[in-house]
Amino acid sequence: MANVTVVSYHNGGVPQEISGPTPAGLAQDMGLSLDGVTIHVDSSEAEANQELRDGDLVSFQKEKVKSGV
Repeated sequence: MANVTVVSYHNGGVPQEISGPTPAGLAQDMGLSLDGVTIHVDSSEAEANQELRDGDLVSFQKEKVKSGV
């Protein structure tokens, strides 16, 4: 398991140190829903099952609303 920093709009953007194998695993441990959420690892958009490494910064952000689609 990787030791990472997590920032989420779910908790007001407060950074938390947590351990987990993937963003999906972190979300499950934190009791977060991934519906309507974009995941970023460091500066890149990521999939929920991306393997994490020590020191990664994981953020859960609300998906942007796409008007006219």
